[in-house]
Amino acid sequence: MKRFLYFLMLSFVIQVTAQYQRNLVLTSENGEPMKVFINGKPINQQPLNELRITGLTENYYQVRIKFKHGRSRGVTAELYVPPLSEIVYEVLPPARRYQRAEFVIKAVYPITEALPVNDSGAVFAFGSLINNNGRQNIQNGQINININNTNGVQPHGMPVVYVPGYEGAIGCVPPVTPERYKSMLQAVKSQDFDDNKLRVAKQIIKQNACMTVDQLVGILRLFDFERNKLALAKFAYHYVYDIENYYKVNNEFDFDSSVKKLDAYIKQQE
Repeated sequence: MKRFLYFLMLSFVIQVTAQYQRNLVLTSENGEPMKVFINGKPINQQPLNELRITGLTENYYQVRIKFKHGRSRGVTAELYVPPLSEIVYEVLPPARRYQRAEFVIKAVYPITEALPVNDSGAVFAFGSLINNNGRQNIQNGQINININNTNGVQPHGMPVVYVPGYEGAIGCVPPVTPERYKSMLQAVKSQDFDDNKLRVAKQIIKQNACMTVDQLVGILRLFDFERNKLALAKFAYHYVYDIENYYKVNNEFDFDSSVKKLDAYIKQQE
């Protein structure tokens, strides 16, 4: 009887773990080979310009990249890996010597529709090489697909809806939770001067990495001066989930000149 209960519990654990499985693909923007470490654990012994890590079960992992040639500074970040999905991050080496590399989300797929990695990459089960043959190239047209409603899937298979009705392009995932957003608002609101509010707002937005346009609007309304609103609106453009809703930010300005400056800045980013 005990043995039966043991195997029953083991089967349950395996099933639950499988529900949360997810893949992480890391690809180097300029093809520079890199070594990857996850939670301090080395993944690939030989530097590669692209690799897929399977068998991940948590929402967040500490990922560190070291480039083969050492000319570019490495990067360490806590990356989000949505359940039942494969998320593709492109690693951008720094443009200048003293800058840091960055991670950019390129695509998120249901795990059942995962794309093959290219010939110079490899597939790793969290720490162990499991396959290195029979792969095809990722085509640019495939990797830059629209990722609407595929970013983050709950264990029961329903898509996570961060902005009801939104079907546009996605700038980042996931936006902060309502609870976390309240603490962010309070942190900005507690500052006595507008310039201090701007400094704190930039810090917390960069730290939390993603928010919705409506959440950003709530923060902008804490500012008194137009110039600080504009500065934050420019800065936060890179940290917004529902990026095609960014036009809502225009309503927070008192002067048309601010709207034109923000529009010109956004066009420069495209």
